[in-house]
Amino acid sequence: MSVRKRGNRAYQVRVAPYPAKTLPTKEAATKYELELLLRRSEGDRYVEASRTLGQELDAWLARRRAAGGNRDRTLEFYERSAKVWAPFRAAKLSDLRRAPIEDFIAERAAAHPRSARNELEHLKRVLRDARGRGQRVDEGVLGIPPIKHRPREGRALTVEQLYELASWFPEPTKRLVLLAGTVGARQRVWFGLTDDLVDLDGAAMTIPPRLSKNRRAHRVYLTDLEAGLFREQLLARAPGTALVFPSPTGREWTRSGFRERVWLKATAAAAAEESVFEDFDFHCLRHTAGSLMALAGMDPAAAAERMGHSDGGALFLRTYRHLYEAEKRPQAALLDALVRRSLDATWTDDGAESDFSLNEAESEDGRTWDRTRDLPRVKRALSR
Repeated sequence: MSVRKRGNRAYQVRVAPYPAKTLPTKEAATKYELELLLRRSEGDRYVEASRTLGQELDAWLARRRAAGGNRDRTLEFYERSAKVWAPFRAAKLSDLRRAPIEDFIAERAAAHPRSARNELEHLKRVLRDARGRGQRVDEGVLGIPPIKHRPREGRALTVEQLYELASWFPEPTKRLVLLAGTVGARQRVWFGLTDDLVDLDGAAMTIPPRLSKNRRAHRVYLTDLEAGLFREQLLARAPGTALVFPSPTGREWTRSGFRERVWLKATAAAAAEESVFEDFDFHCLRHTAGSLMALAGMDPAAAAERMGHSDGGALFLRTYRHLYEAEKRPQAALLDALVRRSLDATWTDDGAESDFSLNEAESEDGRTWDRTRDLPRVKRALSR
């Protein structure tokens, strides 16, 4: 007999070579015993009793939490990716089929392609892990093609537009918009920034590893204008908190809380007056900061370090170099000036200027040369 009573509501199951397990009822113990006996008799052909998708999603996340090594932001990402599959949580893994899953994620991708891509990949990751643990999974679900997503091109504001946008925000948060639009730190840095990390006398801000994406501390040197904004913010923030940009209750903002209570309302009001603010998200302030640094002529390596990059400026040049329309015309004029200087140097000949006009040169046989059309032959004519 493999089931033994070990106390009140305690029934122990022992089936070699599996470890003993205690269950609260005899019925549960008997069912578990039969499962172990079946597993032992079938060996490699045994398939675990099918679990629901909800159970597997939760178990997968629990294992990640227990293993450690994942940042809180990463775990939050996994949680958000799992929430979208709520309509399928009650379904058994063995009952999941490709058609409903693919139709569901395709509909979501029409509105949110980037999120849909991440959510589908998360589901596949969980299902592959479940298959490795003995669950029966439809290969068709794992064969759903990845969602194609073209990253949205970053948008950058001018200084005037940045200050116009900030004017639509409530007093405690308008300086957050201005600083995010010039310093370029990520949103989680601003929400977790405490006053001990801001050195007003030295005009610098320290970003610790816990707030840095690459888990490296770095120091940002502030402009006089930015230091002044920090001074104003420390006086205007909610009392009794060490956070530089706290919520009205003095607590740390969450991404969703700030977005729903502050960001969407302010940007909607601003967009009603000027279309440039339509669908403008917080990350665009980071693009704005990068573009302003480039426009100011900052060294790419220094600008990249200021924004928290560790690649020496390659990503900064590739991603955040948004030239404003007003800058493009002067840049084209620089090229025009270079070409004209080169042509002037080529055509300047003190001995030949008096004999030949600026536009034409005549050879010995009487043919007329167009110098802009046939530069080498005209040069030979001028040298004669």
